[in-house]
Parts: sequence; C-alpha cells; structure tokens
Amino acid sequence: MIRHPMKHASALICAIVITIAALPQAKAQVIVRLELSKSSYIVNEPVKATIYITNHAGRELTLSNENGKPWLDFNISSRGRPVYPARRVNYGAAVIPVGQTVARSVSLNISYALEKMGNYTCQAYIQMPGASTNGFASNRAHFTVTKGRVEWSQRVGVPDAPDEIREYELLTFTGNRAMELFAHVTSTNRGQEIATIPLGKIISFRKPTGTLDGANNLHALYQVKPDMFAHSCITPSGILNFTTFHKRGSSGDPRLMTFADGEVRIAGGVLFDAVADEEARKKVRNVSERPPFIYN
Repeated sequence: MIRHPMKHASALICAIVITIAALPQAKAQVIVRLELSKSSYIVNEPVKATIYITNHAGRELTLSNENGKPWLDFNISSRGRPVYPARRVNYGAAVIPVGQTVARSVSLNISYALEKMGNYTCQAYIQMPGASTNGFASNRAHFTVTKGRVEWSQRVGVPDAPDEIREYELLTFTGNRAMELFAHVTSTNRGQEIATIPLGKIISFRKPTGTLDGANNLHALYQVKPDMFAHSCITPSGILNFTTFHKRGSSGDPRLMTFADGEVRIAGGVLFDAVADEEARKKVRNVSERPPFIYN
C-alpha cells in the first residue's frame, strides 16, 4: 500500500479544525455568571454574591464536593495580590436540570477576610463532577471596601459578661448613590468585630440618633422618607431585634424616649401599619370610577 503524505496532512488539519471548533461548545457546557449586591461596602459589611449557573451539558448536573475538593470556589484579589480564604465553607450540593439556570447566594466574608479597605476583584469557579478536571469561570466583578462616617457612638458594658466592653456606632455611607445607615458593634477590650448590620437607605433631613435601654441594647431612630421614621433595636451581641416604622404625628417628628423602667419607646409619632395602610388605599376610588350624573 502506498501512503500519501498529503492525505495524512489533510486528515491531521481536519482533525485540528474539528477540535478547535469543538472548544467553544465545550466551554459553553456550563455558563457561570457572578453578580454582587452592590459595588461599594463598608468595612465588615456582608459582601453578598449571587452565582448563576446555566446547564447546557445535555444532562442533569449535580455539583457537590468530591475528595475534599469544593465544587464552588472564588478567586479574590486586591491591588494585584490574592486574598486567600481564611476558612473553607461547604456550600452544599446543587442540582441543575438540563437547560435551566440555578442561582446560589453566598456571603464572601464567611470564608474570606475582607476587612481591609481597598478595591477588590472577584471571580467564581465551578468544578465539574467526576474525575474530570474541567472547570468553568465566571466574569470578574469589582467592589470597594471603605469606612463609613460615624454619626453616633456609645460604649457600654454587657450585663451577662462584666469584663466585656462593647461600642455601638451608627455609620452613614453614600458609596452606592444613596445614603445608607449601618449599626456597627465591636468589642473594644478584645479588639474584635461583632457585627455590621445594614439598616437600609435613609434621607439626611434629620441626623440619625441613638440611645440605650436598661439592658444596654441600642435603639436607633432614623428618617427613611420625608414623613416616616424607622426605629431599630440592636443587642450587644450584634443581633437586630426589631425594626418598626412611625409616621410624623401632630406634635412633630417621632423621638426616642427612655422611661423609668429602662424601656425605650417612640414618642410623638404614629405607628405605621402597612396592612392597614394598604387597605385604606384600596378604599380610595379614582375619579374615573365615579358614576355619571344626570342633570335635569
């Protein structure tokens, strides 16, 4: 048999072309998209990320940790230097039907130390199941960590821990085109961060204020709309107990008032009931609904 080098060369080139053409399809088996809840965070605020995973593999995928290898991982860097995970997190398995998209939300602070101010870049990685070493990377997302402005602060003791000293701070931050308010709790004697709690968007007509009740819980009062204020209670452990909303009353703006028994309540405001307000709105009819009048 006579071999034809040109035929072999043509077959080799054809194989290479087929392989190259198949690469984009292989890469498109799983599409990973990363979104952050916002672009700017204050120090120790939860950095919330959502990973959208679309399955184009032609079969149902079950993503789970195998042989100590996580199926979901992140690559985070700041100023060109990698930020290594402080601890590994088991995100739990994810089942993705054919042709569908599944979303998984995580807080990056749980596994990565992001307490330093600066600019960060984050990318998510998905590891395919089985013995394959194939993985899929998401887009790169950028975010900034900075410090907020202290509007109010107070140091307190902890009733059930005599040696503990906690500091409450109310912080404002305008890094996302709107003013936001946070409650910040730290252990001053141990130099430990306890919690940074987002309280939501506010308006700056009136400065946020705070006071303490008999159990040394923080009570914060802040304006969320021109005619509405919010009252939040935070414990020394950094837990948000409750948030209620109050409308301006006949005597003016709501205000925090401490009673002799140590309880803190809102004075000068009207408690806002969202259900009752919605029912009242339904009872209001439009002009177009008015029946026609008959004139003699």
